[in-house]
Amino acid sequence: MRKILNIVPEIEMQHSSNKISNQLLSSLKSIKKTTRSLLSLNLNPQDYKLSQNLFFLEKEIIRLENLIRKREYYAQSQARGLGYLAFNDSLTGLPNRQFFEAVVESLIDERQHQFYLIFIDVDDFKSINDTYGHDFGDSVLKVIAQRINQSLREGDIVARYGGDEFVALVSAHDSVAIDRVMERLLASSRLPYHIDERAIDVQLSLGVASYPGDGTTYAQLIYRADQAMYAAKQAGKNSYQVAFESLAI
Repeated sequence: MRKILNIVPEIEMQHSSNKISNQLLSSLKSIKKTTRSLLSLNLNPQDYKLSQNLFFLEKEIIRLENLIRKREYYAQSQARGLGYLAFNDSLTGLPNRQFFEAVVESLIDERQHQFYLIFIDVDDFKSINDTYGHDFGDSVLKVIAQRINQSLREGDIVARYGGDEFVALVSAHDSVAIDRVMERLLASSRLPYHIDERAIDVQLSLGVASYPGDGTTYAQLIYRADQAMYAAKQAGKNSYQVAFESLAI
């Protein structure tokens, strides 16, 4: 978290809302520690359901931690114009690439359990700009940003990576859960777009990498997710692909 806050040293960290956030994060950290201690015990086979519930609880704690961080950074950045520009994309209002990288690195530093990094690219976006103009293209990106954000839970983080590319940080229980997230993102993007009295179709290609299975640094994870996204494009676009061994750095 310090890495993110040092980006804008002018932000006053003694604000009361920050104190409350720190208290909540501290409490969640204690609960998470207790949960992990219980998971480390050699439970009997009949305690399988208990283990599953504890695992689910740990994932929810991590999601809540992300939500608290996200809300606090938004509150701090909106308090001062400089902070807002430092953390947010001016077109879509989403967090920007710098913010996203700092959050992912903070989770890695804290050795959080599994999370997923999704790389999202708009298929054939250049043709939209060429046909309708850049202002229309910007309007399309705003709608895409809203749909991606609405397709994920509040505790997940979506950011604009640059141009027509977006990234998302998702806490999911397993590959089945992340598959549902990817299908939800694709389903949302396939709905008709009505912008400036025009109806157009927009499709996305998505790649996903998991921590720590597909990488233990931000650079590794973003690379693996990016390469998986390109594999989805090569497979016909309008789809998603998970990282696989041949994509390793």
